[in-house]
Amino acid sequence: MDIRTILLAACIFLPTWLQAGDVYRTVDAEGNVTYTDSPPAVDASAEKIEIHPGPSEASRLDTVRRNAAITVRRNAAIRKAVEEAQAERLEKEAAHDARLSQARKELEEAEENLKKSKEIGDDDRQYFTGGRSRIRPEYFDRLKEAEGKVEAARKKYKEIRGY
Repeated sequence: MDIRTILLAACIFLPTWLQAGDVYRTVDAEGNVTYTDSPPAVDASAEKIEIHPGPSEASRLDTVRRNAAITVRRNAAIRKAVEEAQAERLEKEAAHDARLSQARKELEEAEENLKKSKEIGDDDRQYFTGGRSRIRPEYFDRLKEAEGKVEAARKKYKEIRGY
């Protein structure tokens, strides 16, 4: 049982329990104070304490209804906040998945471009007299550029993936 419920019940019913009878306060010769619900037979110094009646039943019920309405509104607000947080989380996950998919696609394209760049074509050779040839420096520049794009795409993919 919730502590607030217990405290609410105590506040509502405690005055009713205290109304059960009269309350007397006595002080003995040593200064000890005692509260009882019956007057002491021998001590005339007992003081009757007047206890005012607690709230009416209608007032108690009104308090319970107000607290219930507050609880319902608070629960609705909590439920709404949870639903909004879940929707935001799903939206972020969808955006992350889209960025990850795009980064994966870019990485695959860069790897495919690198594969094509490694193929040596007739334009990549420089021919000399006597049948000798060598690979042109532009081929190595193109290869280096393609490798750089693959590394950049791989880095971006890892960053988005989170490792």
